Amino acid sequence: MGSIGIRIPTNLHKRLEDYIAETQSTKTEVILTALAHYLGAIEEVPLSQRVTALEAQVAELKHLVKSNISAI
Repeated sequence: MGSIGIRIPTNLHKRLEDYIAETQSTKTEVILTALAHYLGAIEEVPLSQRVTALEAQVAELKHLVKSNISAI
């Protein structure tokens, strides 16, 4: 497996940190999944990481639903 180092804007890094804290994913999982989506190669991401990504999306949706319900 290869590795890369990148620099990202502070605001994007903060959003990444918030996302991984909320979903209990790792930076590697989030970035790998996002890159695979972007490149149209999601089938190359291991199933366990795809399941983790789906769980993160469900957690985010639950949070959004709770936020919207409490705003009503």
